[in-house]
Amino acid sequence: MTETGLIIGQAVFLLLLYLFIAFVVRASMRALRSSELEMTPPKQPEPPPAAPMAPAPPTEVVGAAPAAASTGARWGRRSSRAEPPLSEAARPEVVHAAAAAEPHLVVSRSSSLPVGTTYDVAGGATIGRSRSSRIPITDQFISTSHARVFRKGHFWFVEDLGSLNGTYVNGRRISGEQQLHLRDEIRVGETVLRWEE
Repeated sequence: MTETGLIIGQAVFLLLLYLFIAFVVRASMRALRSSELEMTPPKQPEPPPAAPMAPAPPTEVVGAAPAAASTGARWGRRSSRAEPPLSEAARPEVVHAAAAAEPHLVVSRSSSLPVGTTYDVAGGATIGRSRSSRIPITDQFISTSHARVFRKGHFWFVEDLGSLNGTYVNGRRISGEQQLHLRDEIRVGETVLRWEE
């Protein structure tokens, strides 16, 4: 076969390949368009808003008092209708109680801190051997940045910061964040801190 024949054969092959690719792309586009049309549901016309109904006037029997009213008046009872519970935002005493809480940690047991020492953690606190820690503990089993106590919403959490010996809450080793409850005991190394609010 001559060199000219090879060039012509390559050109024909490339032309057929181009036509095949164009056919495949066109068929794919058609399939996509038809599936989009099938998947999009037709828009339903919105029904007109219903007119508000006026409350029906109460019916009274002439000469007779309603039984519920007479029973309530006779025995001095309140209406049996249950009042809807107030949301937390509508109960200011709940919000004030959470805002007024002063969280702190109290040393229960330690080889390096005096028992009974109280640490205020209102803005959050870090625990570790570093002097920059809010609660510095000189203990060979505690990492430089061992754990932290922080607030999330209305709740308080303790988080292990990747310490070698771990952080324990009520005797159980935690991984990541653990919510704190009143009188929970946090153990880091040989020190036990009690959570108080």
